[in-house]
Amino acid sequence: MTKKKKKKKESWKERRRRAALKQQKALEAERLKRERQPKKSKGWTKGKTFAVVFAFLLIIGIYGAWQYSQSSPSGSGQNQNTNRQKAPLFTLTDIDGNDVSLENLTGKVVILDFFYVGCPHCPDEFVELEQIYKTYSSEDITIISISVNPDQDTVDRLREYKTGPNQYTDVHYQIYWTIARDTIGIWQEYNIPGTPTTVIIDKEGYISPNSPFAGVTAASVLKNEIDSLLYR
Repeated sequence: MTKKKKKKKESWKERRRRAALKQQKALEAERLKRERQPKKSKGWTKGKTFAVVFAFLLIIGIYGAWQYSQSSPSGSGQNQNTNRQKAPLFTLTDIDGNDVSLENLTGKVVILDFFYVGCPHCPDEFVELEQIYKTYSSEDITIISISVNPDQDTVDRLREYKTGPNQYTDVHYQIYWTIARDTIGIWQEYNIPGTPTTVIIDKEGYISPNSPFAGVTAASVLKNEIDSLLYR
């Protein structure tokens, strides 16, 4: 009779090694299982992103329309300028010795023309203003040309300068309207950047939306602004 061989008893270290291998195989099987599964998309899809952006823009548009309806009373037919600037008041003396007060001109559209004798382009603006003067009634508008250089532009010089050509320019023009000297610094209160500059004031004493008009401004441009104030 053959004798059965006795199984060699596993050592503690061997059991630990086998358990570690078993655990490693289990982890590897789990990793392979996860890799075979369909990957879930991370973050939002393009469709979701577009929908959120579109909704956000839609909300902004609705809010903007609501704001506009609040600032413009329904049925008025006009855009209300809520940021109108009141024209600084002044009183000057014209070359004929008469007082010229802006406060007394309420109810008319007032055109202020800032210039000085020797300004190279100011005579060209007088030509445009002459067309404005001949287009409108004196009951509707008043034009005042204001010299920003009162120290040099004396009354006698301005009287000579009233008609061109003269010793200062070859341009043909005739100033029919009021001429005054800025002896109190009005041009600074109106923030005049240079000459010629035209400022238009409405019948209620507010500076027009597109003023000031810097440089030589065509009569047609000034007429559009004046008409918008006279017939609104």
